[in-house]
Amino acid sequence: MGVLEQLRGQVHGKQDDELGQQHIEQELAARYKDAILPKMQSIFVFMKEMVEHLTYLEQSIFIDDYSSKYPQLGRLIQTDYKINTDGIIGYVDPGKLMQINVSFFCLSEGAFSYNLQGKSLIEQEVAFLSAHKVPFEWKYFQGVGAVQNASFIVTRKIPVRFKFEVDYVASNIKILINNHENFGVYKKSFAPEQIDDDLLDEVARFMLRQDSDFIRLEISSEHRNRIRRKLEETRQEYEAWLSQIHRDEALAPQSAERRKVGKLFKALGGFKKHK
Repeated sequence: MGVLEQLRGQVHGKQDDELGQQHIEQELAARYKDAILPKMQSIFVFMKEMVEHLTYLEQSIFIDDYSSKYPQLGRLIQTDYKINTDGIIGYVDPGKLMQINVSFFCLSEGAFSYNLQGKSLIEQEVAFLSAHKVPFEWKYFQGVGAVQNASFIVTRKIPVRFKFEVDYVASNIKILINNHENFGVYKKSFAPEQIDDDLLDEVARFMLRQDSDFIRLEISSEHRNRIRRKLEETRQEYEAWLSQIHRDEALAPQSAERRKVGKLFKALGGFKKHK
């Protein structure tokens, strides 16, 4: 094969790849327009109306045990609901929706303070509070010995976010939840066909702390069957163990030595009867 023919083959291969990629992009664009965008628009309408109602009603949601890590938080109040579609404070073209953010705060008055020792613990604490966007101040102070000491002042103001985001390549919608409970992070992807009023109602109920159905552990039928089989095996073993105890008790009274001999022979296969 000549050089020119090799170059022609490479060009044709590249053109085929480009056409294939173009076809994929067209399919993704069509999937977004026909299936994903309408769902994102319905999510926005639902969440915007809910935020407006919550803001008008000014209903307080009290949280008494937000995090075992910081019991000093005390009772928090969930308030100050906002919604945006640009990741900041505004709205994008409704025909190009890629994300919807519902945010609010769990807060209370004042701040609390504490001290930590050791460079590693101090760095971990700074990283944790920064990652979760909790307002805080900290500084080193001179302690006893060469161990590093730092004091922290943490404001009782925890930002919470529910984010609905388009995964364009996977053609689905992701829901990401940050800091709603115990500084946790929850995320899950849904096909657009799964997004309906019932699902949005579950999200809203979880957001308003009415129940936790939305994030309860989902177990597949296969996994559930494995658990059931294991439970059944455990039950049978337990019943066999009880039966053995009852048989041993039925043999009483007999001498301790005789019981030992009997158990030994049983372990070795037991007695064989001879005619």
